[in-house]
Amino acid sequence: MSKLGRTYKITKSIVVLLGITVLLSCENNIKEVKNLTSNKNMPLQQGENIEFVYTDSTIVQYKAYAPVFQEIMVNEEKINEFMRGGKIISYKKDGTIDWTIKANYAKNYVAQQLWELRNNVVATSNKGQVINTELMFWDQKKDSIYSNQYVRMTTEDGQILEGINFHTNGSMDKISLQKGSGKGYLKD
Repeated sequence: MSKLGRTYKITKSIVVLLGITVLLSCENNIKEVKNLTSNKNMPLQQGENIEFVYTDSTIVQYKAYAPVFQEIMVNEEKINEFMRGGKIISYKKDGTIDWTIKANYAKNYVAQQLWELRNNVVATSNKGQVINTELMFWDQKKDSIYSNQYVRMTTEDGQILEGINFHTNGSMDKISLQKGSGKGYLKD
């Protein structure tokens, strides 16, 4: 076999191998493109400067505000995600504000009626108590607000209490705090 014939066969083999490699790599990329463009990764709803109003028999129970919102599905569960945080205001039956909670990030697990609030969470009761933490949950079904993280609470008269495993009812008027410490003021 001549030198030209051997060079031709080697070149032909290299071209065939490169072609097979390109085809196989394209197949993987096509699968990736299909996964990226499928609807399963897309939000069901999204918006900016959103206000939610939750009512029961035309009585406002609470309102939620968010600069950015998206509704997503995770393991067949609908989740409202507030990536840049927001504010929740709870109302009493007479229409007055019961409490407010602000956070830099929040999730609402819709079916569970559970809110997860993270990063610089500040809860304020209608009596003026302020609770600061990095993680707080509001369980609407159980009518409770709680955290297993460090909590700092400032009472309406300026006393400061600190601890972990904070728990209160939905009106923030019965508060328990474990491993607490703080400064209290006594009247003469």
